[in-house]
Amino acid sequence: MTLEHKDSLFAPDSAPEAEEKVRRGPPNRMNDLPYREWMKFQKSFFRHDSDQRLVDECVTFFTKAVWPDGKRSRTLLIGFPGIETNDYNGRLVEHTPGGSSFADVQSGLETESPELRDFVFVDLRESLNDEAALDQFLADRADVVFGLIRKALIDDRYCGFVVPASRQDGRGFPLAWSVAQAARSHLRLRDEKIGLIEEDGRIYYCLFFQASDDGRPSKSISSSQISVATVDREVPSWVIPRPPPRRPNEILHPAKYPETMVEEFIRLFTQPGDSVFDPMLGTGSTAVAAIRANRNGYGVELSQEFAQIARSRVESSIAESGNLFSDDAAVNGQVFLGDATKLDAIPEMLDLKFDYAITSPPYWSMLSNPGSENQRKRRDSGLRLTYSDAESDVGNIGEYDQFIDVLENVYAGVAAHLKSGGVLTVVVKNVKREHILYALAWDLTERLASPTAQYDYIGNTFWCQDDVGLKPFAIGIHWVSNILHQYCLHFRRK
Repeated sequence: MTLEHKDSLFAPDSAPEAEEKVRRGPPNRMNDLPYREWMKFQKSFFRHDSDQRLVDECVTFFTKAVWPDGKRSRTLLIGFPGIETNDYNGRLVEHTPGGSSFADVQSGLETESPELRDFVFVDLRESLNDEAALDQFLADRADVVFGLIRKALIDDRYCGFVVPASRQDGRGFPLAWSVAQAARSHLRLRDEKIGLIEEDGRIYYCLFFQASDDGRPSKSISSSQISVATVDREVPSWVIPRPPPRRPNEILHPAKYPETMVEEFIRLFTQPGDSVFDPMLGTGSTAVAAIRANRNGYGVELSQEFAQIARSRVESSIAESGNLFSDDAAVNGQVFLGDATKLDAIPEMLDLKFDYAITSPPYWSMLSNPGSENQRKRRDSGLRLTYSDAESDVGNIGEYDQFIDVLENVYAGVAAHLKSGGVLTVVVKNVKREHILYALAWDLTERLASPTAQYDYIGNTFWCQDDVGLKPFAIGIHWVSNILHQYCLHFRRK
């Protein structure tokens, strides 16, 4: 399930003594895998190899063959037609291969069992394949199914749902998000892994939950609650950019996305000579990418230090573009010092209209988390840990729901400067704090693309970070993935 390794995580008949010699980590209370194999599963996206491999790896990751009290683990699989239930070193595995309807799923969960399960894995790819099926599930089955899974699981053990994307490319309604939010009424949302199907560019979601109460409220998001636009171009399901190393002045910024990815989106949603805008420009990546693509690049930045770096980079890019484009195709780039929450207070912005906007806001106040490894490295190098110390900085808001309110207002302000039909791309990722998953990407989409909001939702492209090393989060105790995929959410101004 990982990009680097094709060998299976399941290693039968490994002697405990030999395993202890190769494990470099705390005692393993969750499965029988050595440290190095656990780490392979930590990556939050993977290239799909086969359903058999998917099931094998999940069963062997979320269960032990025999628990310390001498009991063999019990797993319930629902769906996944055509797979073989392997021995798994003596684990007890029940398989209900049906699953083509929600009734099959419910029936599989209602089957009497004298023992609670350690892991339940449900395949919803056949039964949940469009918005109508989702709405039926939410109205008729969801609460019952999630309640039955909670009852079937030992406390704090795991379950998973495999949920399809609604289309082959990145467009369409986010089915998995609705499933995840609704399930929080009975289960704790722990994480997701994204399966990349390279043959046709599709994805699917593996949503993982724990049999405990969630720290965030559940939501039932039907297809009528998000306004979805149909666009006449394919939107990639994922990109895996290979950015060059950051230059010294770019490293000063604590969070920067690659110009190569931004340029790909600019070329997708605009034409040469169009104008591109970023309300949180940072060190200028968006404006630089726009100029390189023969578009005009504009941005607003709160920090005087970063604004000056951005201006310098923009000026250099314009000079370089003169060697690439003819005089009648000359491009412009401007950086305005100001506050993204008060765009109308910036005089230079008053009469400007843009064809496209792309930005990456702070991921809540996660940069102020003093315990993160990235923060320690930046602190040791004497680099800035946060965007700024200003109270008006969105990244300094401590309360999550207030943070979402402010972002919603920022993008309403951006809409006022987008031409009708112009596209906005927001690059974010879901964040975790104190064992609670805050679905930033999903919550923001629900706000920006509600029926009364100013945008329609187009779809999402995953930015898969294949150049970031894995960290041993919660090794030996419970699963916390390395979130190495980010959401590039695309919206169209109504």
